[in-house]
Amino acid sequence: MFDQKIAPYGTDDPEKLMEKFYKAGNEMLLTLRNYITNPDNRKKARTWGSIEAAQMVGVSNPTFRKLLETHSDIPGIVTETNEGNRRVKKFSLQAINILREYANTKYTRPTGSKPLVIAVSNLKGGVGKTQTAVDLGKKIAITGLKALLLDFDGQGTATLLSSGLIPDLELCYEDTITNSLVSDPDKIRDIILKTHFDGFDIIPANLAIQDCDLLLPNGNENNQDTLGSPFIRLSKALKNIKDNYDVILIDCGPNLGILTLNAIIACDGMIIPIPPSMGDYSSFIMYTASLKNLFKELKDKKLEYLRILISKHSGNNEAMQMENMMREQFGRYILSNHMCDTIEVSKAANEIGTIYDVSKPRGSREAYRRAVQHLDDVNMEIINHFKDIWGRQAQKNTTTELEEVVNG
Repeated sequence: MFDQKIAPYGTDDPEKLMEKFYKAGNEMLLTLRNYITNPDNRKKARTWGSIEAAQMVGVSNPTFRKLLETHSDIPGIVTETNEGNRRVKKFSLQAINILREYANTKYTRPTGSKPLVIAVSNLKGGVGKTQTAVDLGKKIAITGLKALLLDFDGQGTATLLSSGLIPDLELCYEDTITNSLVSDPDKIRDIILKTHFDGFDIIPANLAIQDCDLLLPNGNENNQDTLGSPFIRLSKALKNIKDNYDVILIDCGPNLGILTLNAIIACDGMIIPIPPSMGDYSSFIMYTASLKNLFKELKDKKLEYLRILISKHSGNNEAMQMENMMREQFGRYILSNHMCDTIEVSKAANEIGTIYDVSKPRGSREAYRRAVQHLDDVNMEIINHFKDIWGRQAQKNTTTELEEVVNG
C-alpha cells in the first residue's frame, strides 16, 4: 500500500494518511491471523498429551488409562501426529474437565461463596494489565473454573489475544458492552462470546466502547432517569450474569475514565500490575492518590482482594533493587511471585495468543518451560487466594445460617 521511497517529513492530509495506516494495519492483522489459524480462520482449542492430562485431572497414569477405557466416548479427544511421526492421543480442556468430573477431582466453588469481580487496573499503559488479565482468565479455565473477561480498553488487545477476533474488522458496535451500559443492562447476556478455551468467555471491545466516555456523562443521552447513576451501570449489568462464573476479570484501560470507574465500583477486588522501574513506581503512587479520593466518595466500599503484581521483571540488578524497595514498602500486598519479562510472551503474542495457547514452542523447550512455570506460579498464587476467600465466605455463611436457626 505504501511505496518504499523515502517518506516526506510530514503530510498535507493527515486524515487520509491515518485512514491508510488503519486499513493497512487491519489487513495485515487479518492476513496474519488467517495464516496462523489456517484453514478455519479461528483459534483452535489447544490440546495436552496424556501425561499432562492425567496431572491436570489429578490422577495417576494407570487411573487415567482406566478412566479412558470406561469413558471412551468423551468429546475433545483427538489423535495427532507427534514429532516422531507417531499417532498419539491428545486431550482438549473440554475433555479434561469431563474426566475431572468422572474422577471426582474437579474443584467446585463452595456453596455459600460468591463470584469474584476483579479489576486489573493501573493508571499507566504498558505495565502488563492485558497480559495479566488474559493469562489469569485462561489459567482459571485450565483449573476447571469458569471465568469471564470484560475488555474495557478500546484498543481491544485483550479481545484479540483471547479470541483471535480482530476487533474493528470482525466485531460491530452491538458486540461491545456500550448498549448494556447506556440503554439496557439486560443486553449484557447477548454479547458474551465463547473462546477456544473451555470455561473462558469474553465480552469484547473495539473502538465503539469509546462512546461510553461520551454518552455516560451526558445527562441527555445516558438514560439516568430510568437506569440511575452512570457510575453503577456495570454493577447493574453484572447482576444478570454474575452467577454463571467463578471469576469475572475486567481489563481496564490506562485511565480513570468512566469505564474504569464503573469497573472499580463494581469490583470485589483489584490486581495492580507494576513493572519494577522508577517511572512505573512513580505513576503508581499518583494512582493511589486518585484511588484515595475515589474511595473517599464510596463510603461503604470494601475490597475483598487487593494485590500488587510486579510485572515485566527483567531480572537485572536494577529491577531486583526496585523490587526489594517495593516489597519493603508495601509488604504482604505484593504477590510473592513476579511476572518475568520473557521473549516467550512476545512469541506467543506474535501468534495472536498467550503462552497458555502454545503446546509446541517454536524455540527452546526449556525457555518455554521456564516461562510457563513463572506464569503458573503467579496465577496459581492468585487462584489459591481466591479459593481461600471462597472458603471463608462459605464458612461465614454456614455460621450465619446456624445462628439464625439457633436464634429461631
